[in-house]
Amino acid sequence: MKSNETMIEVNHLSHLYVDENGNDVRALDDVSLTIRRGEFVAIIGTNGSGKSTLAKHFNVLLQPTAGNVTVCGFDTLNDEHIWNIRQHVGMVFQNPDNQIVAAVVEEDVAFGPENLGVPSAEIRKRVDDALAAVNMTEYAEHGPHLLSGGQKQRIAIAGVLAMKPDCIVLDEPTAMLDPKVRLEVLETIHRLNKEEGITIVYITHFMEEAVTADRVVVMKNGVKLHDGTPREIFSHVDTLKGLGLDVPVASEIAFKLNEKGYEVGKRSIINNEELAEGLKHSKLADQLLSEHNVGANTISSPINENSNVVRGEDTH
Repeated sequence: MKSNETMIEVNHLSHLYVDENGNDVRALDDVSLTIRRGEFVAIIGTNGSGKSTLAKHFNVLLQPTAGNVTVCGFDTLNDEHIWNIRQHVGMVFQNPDNQIVAAVVEEDVAFGPENLGVPSAEIRKRVDDALAAVNMTEYAEHGPHLLSGGQKQRIAIAGVLAMKPDCIVLDEPTAMLDPKVRLEVLETIHRLNKEEGITIVYITHFMEEAVTADRVVVMKNGVKLHDGTPREIFSHVDTLKGLGLDVPVASEIAFKLNEKGYEVGKRSIINNEELAEGLKHSKLADQLLSEHNVGANTISSPINENSNVVRGEDTH
């Protein structure tokens, strides 16, 4: 449930580091951003845009060179608050193997609470609840090495959930997964946001994932370029393409059709259902479908793994 309460406040944040050649590199440049409790915020950008660097400030894996970041009212520059912040904000990374530390699933999920000194009975409840939340209860006594990539990622999410965070930051959590498993993981994350009220910060380069967020933040060369709803962001197809970013397949098709003078919908289109509806009322629907080599099934069905085929993406 979204509220007006601020979860994360970023004020004029800059972050510099020294590269292997001894040169100063400005990874973030005067970034300001507010994330409210219960929001689902996607952050997109090309490699090197600063999106992951920004996300690492929310869990104090990095600290500002200039400016400041507050999380649940705690200033990340105050080292005394680091432990408090990390209890509020959990992180999930691209490769779950880097987060799984135990030989048995339930022991791995229990690892965080144990280190917090949580009583045994409470740990048991947290582990059970976390595994249930990601639909992995039946795998509690399995070895993580026997699980699929998507299952491992859900275990990594469960491990963070067992810490009882208010916010989860996910840094390209589906990048190593195939399209079907990506969808399963994304559905899990949306369920945690909607049913548990957990704030989600979601770093991704898959636009079909970003379009499902409440807000989309666009990064480029360490600067926050745009911040708006998915419809506001993905209505600017040319701008995003110019930044080297993809757009949802439906947005790109609608944009190309409208460029040719065909009015496909009265508002910007961001998913296949909207594209299908727009084409349904077009007298030139058959001609347009044929001209752009898009089958009716692709247009009328929800975004799925076939979307990658349309754009020629690698399915990892």
